[in-house]
Amino acid sequence: MSLLVDSSPPQFIVTNDTNSSTLFYQPIHANSTDPQSRVIGELYQDIILDASGNNRVGTHQGFAFNFDNSSTPYNANARSDPTPFLSKDILFFGNAGELNLIDTYILSGSGDFEKFSGGYTLEWKTVSDNPYIAEISLFESNVTNEDQTVLDELAFRITSEGGAYTPIVGEEGQIGQVFQNPVFQHGDQIGINQGYGFLFPDDPHISDTLGYTALELVMGNRQFLFDDGNQMTVLNTLVVEASGPYSKFIGTDLNQKIIEADPNFMADITLTAAVDADDEEQIELYTPTEGTYDFKITSDGGYYAAINNPEGGQIGERFQNPVFSSTGERVGTNQGYGFNFPLVEYTRAIAQGNRIFYLDGGTLNVFNGIIAGATGKYRAYKGGRFSEKIVSYNPVFESEITLVLPASNSKSDSNDQAKEKSDKGGSEETDSSIEEDEMTKDEGVGEDKASSSRIFVLSPMIGLVLALLCFA
Repeated sequence: MSLLVDSSPPQFIVTNDTNSSTLFYQPIHANSTDPQSRVIGELYQDIILDASGNNRVGTHQGFAFNFDNSSTPYNANARSDPTPFLSKDILFFGNAGELNLIDTYILSGSGDFEKFSGGYTLEWKTVSDNPYIAEISLFESNVTNEDQTVLDELAFRITSEGGAYTPIVGEEGQIGQVFQNPVFQHGDQIGINQGYGFLFPDDPHISDTLGYTALELVMGNRQFLFDDGNQMTVLNTLVVEASGPYSKFIGTDLNQKIIEADPNFMADITLTAAVDADDEEQIELYTPTEGTYDFKITSDGGYYAAINNPEGGQIGERFQNPVFSSTGERVGTNQGYGFNFPLVEYTRAIAQGNRIFYLDGGTLNVFNGIIAGATGKYRAYKGGRFSEKIVSYNPVFESEITLVLPASNSKSDSNDQAKEKSDKGGSEETDSSIEEDEMTKDEGVGEDKASSSRIFVLSPMIGLVLALLCFA
């Protein structure tokens, strides 16, 4: 029986009020070598019940980063209520399907929940903190109409003065940061920008060979919270969700230009709604080779670093890998980070990658196997998925990646060969979970952790200093 027939909108309860072995909780410390350091986030795994609270229907798994809020008011009027945490969640409903969420935004749904793709969990109501009990309601996509009085281009400034910054420290030194910055427009504060991020070593192939600039290399996850009650969520430079007048910028990229780095960080951000379609059409689409994979990833020449807790246990990883075509030509670099979760009821033995592919001719922003953004010759794959098959762990890690077009690709620029490949890939249900039990683990160096299950997350935007630290 479908889980969606008894209520409209469908409602569920998420809770840790149980003795189930499903439960899992791991704090994320600012300093992984110091158990007394500030807790900046958490990993969690809870059970999902139906609306009655009597029947278990799934497992909720995810992680969140929290913010200090002590030095950064929510807005210029110094509201005292704290800003929301930034979370990445997956709701497993077994054979009924799954939901992938960025904060409260449903990026993708499968099975019975497919219709909620690109929609919202408009209500996540916490009933109790201890034990944790929350009521969630799902709504189909209902994007706010664009405010046509808003210009097609908006500009504002972020600054470190009046903000907050916490470095994330590992055994090798600083590996990332959590930040909050005031947002100004015409000299007046209009909101705040908050986010978190991880650092990666410089890769000459990205900057020198492929020619990506420091601006394009900014990676991250952050949220803009505006005083008028609207907000905008950005994955790397991609606007994945926005409300009110900012909704016209969904699917576009923000442009960040650093004005000053010291003593106070300052950057100008520009949003442009219009996309030059003629320029896009000038770029020839990627043509897949029939009967083989699209890319191969290897740890040879890559980078890998574990993310540990203060007790020395591994809770995640950062990785950077060369990317090759099926003919063996180096075509890019794959970069990302992730956190580990135990395998329990309703979940699958998966290693879902949230990462970015810097490629010759375009980029792919991948969130849990979903292509959230695609540019250049790969643009037809936006909204599609990729499958990844591990072919070797040791002594060298290798995996093969196959790109899958969106199920309903009606874009005029999609080519027949790409469509043919999508058709041959099987049903949408199959494509959405192809060999996910074999997906990427420890992509930088070949240590076998086949018993662990994880969700990977794209290297997030580090508001203040990522571009400086990584690409100076």
